[in-house]
Amino acid sequence: MFSEMNQHKYLDMIEIQETYTDSLRIVIAEAGVIDDAPEISAEEEPNEKLRELLNSSKPIEVTSSSANYEIIFDNYIAYAVTNESYAGGIDEVFEGRLARIYSESAFLNYIGQGTFATSDYPGPFKHYGFCCLNQIIDIVSEEPPTVKLVNA
Repeated sequence: MFSEMNQHKYLDMIEIQETYTDSLRIVIAEAGVIDDAPEISAEEEPNEKLRELLNSSKPIEVTSSSANYEIIFDNYIAYAVTNESYAGGIDEVFEGRLARIYSESAFLNYIGQGTFATSDYPGPFKHYGFCCLNQIIDIVSEEPPTVKLVNA
């Protein structure tokens, strides 16, 4: 399902929650450029230059026809949600584009230095990442997530 998620131009996080002990549920939706966005009026944005800029731009949004994915990690070691404006900073090695599996990352470095998780205990694990419009979601888990399309 990661390959399907990577076919989209943009993803947006809709929901993230811990459902029960050590289980994480994430809902991510496909987002797209909206070509027919209504024009912003002078009442909505009094600054003329900003209004012109906004009206010449196209919003990126989730629509009722967007694909929605439910991602469940039944057992995770750690996860983090980072504002996308602050993500990055080191060379990372991964497969995928928006839905990634990392072999080298700052988050894996953190797990190695900030926790006692190792390949011996709890066992081999991987770093999974989702690059969304406003957030980067990083999860380290022994098992891959269950991913399913929740609307068709």
